Amino acid sequence: MNITLNAYMDTQLLYFARIGLACLCGAAIGIERQQRTKVAGIKTHMMISLAAALMMLISKYGFVDVMSIEGLSCDVSRVAAGIITGVGILGGGLIFTGKQGSVSGITTAAGIWVTIGIGMAIGSGMYPLGIGTTVIVVLSQLLLHRNMWICKQPSRAQVEFRVENDKGIYEKLVQELELNKITMHQFRWVRKGKNLMQLRCQVVIPAHFTRDEIVNIFTNMAELETFELI
Repeated sequence: MNITLNAYMDTQLLYFARIGLACLCGAAIGIERQQRTKVAGIKTHMMISLAAALMMLISKYGFVDVMSIEGLSCDVSRVAAGIITGVGILGGGLIFTGKQGSVSGITTAAGIWVTIGIGMAIGSGMYPLGIGTTVIVVLSQLLLHRNMWICKQPSRAQVEFRVENDKGIYEKLVQELELNKITMHQFRWVRKGKNLMQLRCQVVIPAHFTRDEIVNIFTNMAELETFELI
């Protein structure tokens, strides 16, 4: 009896060790996200990884006592499959659509998905796979951040210009923007006077420009009325 109890306690301690390791891996990913002021930080990633590891342990070992019953058939993998289904709810809550269709939160949602996979791997006892994936995720998020030249995307801005009809200002604006390879989209013209129009449009700015350079380009344009990066 004592031997059986000791074996049981050793097994439970192993399960708790897996959960603890899953928490550490989730926290490692969450630290990087929190430092970049993302919606999901350390606590969120820890809880998600812990939950995935716990569900995986239940899926593997929680039905051992009933699987030996004659005539009973059950698919224990359904618990693990349910974890993957749940990621859709979490991921959907982290993705936001902003102005002019800009989307944010996709990387964080993908990180949540990976964190669930890491928790499942550690919960099932695949330690090298779970830890190795954690290292890959953290390094990827640190090294392949959007500020790196290889990952930078064109910037978008909503701008308004004051355009006088009889002074060729529109042509001047187009030439000045094209000189910097900035393209204009989604035009909206509003009449403000007999010879005065307001041009509202979205501009796409090449990725190599820094934020300060973008500000300098537009603030030096006398026709500019409003400028908003989106």
